[in-house]
Amino acid sequence: MRRNLHEISPATTSYEMGLKRVLLSANESGCSITQIAVIDLKAGEKSAMHIHPDLQDVFYILDGTLEVTIDGKPNLCHKDDFIFIEHLKAYELHAITDVQMLAMGCVIESQRTKLYPMLFEPNLHTKIWGGEQLATWKDLPYQTHVGESWEVSAVASAPSSISNGTWAGYSLTEVIAKMPEAILGKAVAKQYGGELPVLVKFIDANEDLSIQVHPDNAMAKREHNKMGKNEMWYILSAESGACIYAGFQEQLTQAEYQARVADGSIIDALAKHEVKAGDVFYIPAGRVHAIGKGIRLLEVQQASDVTYRIYDYKRMDLNGQPRELHTKLAAQALDYQVYKEYKNEYKENTNTANLCLDTEFFTVRVVDLQEPIRRNMVKYDSFVIQSCVEGECKIKIRSTQDEVTLRKGYSCLIPAAIADYDMIPLSGHAKVIESYINNNSQSNFRKFISQFLHMSNE
Repeated sequence: MRRNLHEISPATTSYEMGLKRVLLSANESGCSITQIAVIDLKAGEKSAMHIHPDLQDVFYILDGTLEVTIDGKPNLCHKDDFIFIEHLKAYELHAITDVQMLAMGCVIESQRTKLYPMLFEPNLHTKIWGGEQLATWKDLPYQTHVGESWEVSAVASAPSSISNGTWAGYSLTEVIAKMPEAILGKAVAKQYGGELPVLVKFIDANEDLSIQVHPDNAMAKREHNKMGKNEMWYILSAESGACIYAGFQEQLTQAEYQARVADGSIIDALAKHEVKAGDVFYIPAGRVHAIGKGIRLLEVQQASDVTYRIYDYKRMDLNGQPRELHTKLAAQALDYQVYKEYKNEYKENTNTANLCLDTEFFTVRVVDLQEPIRRNMVKYDSFVIQSCVEGECKIKIRSTQDEVTLRKGYSCLIPAAIADYDMIPLSGHAKVIESYINNNSQSNFRKFISQFLHMSNE
């Protein structure tokens, strides 16, 4: 095969910058070479961040100066320089001058198909307060007393089982253990010891849940050698007049709290909030809370099962036994302070990812789709969990072209190494709740500053 560069029509690149002339395509190579191309860039052009889970890139600079930033380290490349980028390395390109370069990609066959958007088998949990809606909503056989659907879980007591692709039949815990950095993100894997730090659930409250509180990381570590539990609620639906409890409406001492628990008047001291679909509440560790009957919601929480039950209306469990209370531990965990506002306000616009919560434990966005959008999440160095709450959409990975259809009532996990993807609504509309860990350094700095200013104004 012989080709002349100037006889090849230019095409757009996957970097969304410059033009390329493909000398050899993947279909023609017959081997692991995916493409050989000459790329022309204009001075000032800059690419989005890239990660290839199963591909190694090579660039040879024919002319000009190109800055290639790999895992945050800039490399200034000039004419006749050669640069090799290993798979799973995050990189950006910035043309300092007009640049012409030869580019080649090569697939690592042993890595192919291992990373893709993972779907999961149903993981339903029976609760005395649970109802019938979750099974129906997920198009599953009729079941009663289903209180929770653990959508994406690596909690040892009930890990999610993968339902699609190469890893079908494996538990999420097993797969993460094989490739912690590629799935979780390097920063997340390092901070959390290779474990998924988030648990996502759907909850159906057919009856009132107990009044409860969760410990912070320090107390949970001290008392149980586990992670603490900060969580958030996104209300999916609520019957007329349905309410949640979140926080105190009057300040109590520990002694007053214990007296109110003893005489059953603790509810009178709680802040009560009537809710509707789309409402968001952040429940930090230490905040007293309860979900009222007639509410269905999505919960994003730290991957912990530590809960202190304060009051449960003298209710019996499914075996007819009194439910255990944790009054003394709860007294140590509680934040007794009264706050001006407990509900999280946010703006929801279509065809964008609307930020509704950004904490050190997890970040949550609401994505309301009426047309396709791109989500390049590589800069966050984190897995992404997508939970579909309305309609259905297709998620298509840009680097591998793998795709899944995400239906209402189901969730998927997108590994950090391939977290650059398109979301395409099917049948006109879809709404998805997006959860991840925000490791973007600028965002973390902003959070620190905002927390400092908040504390200084109290």
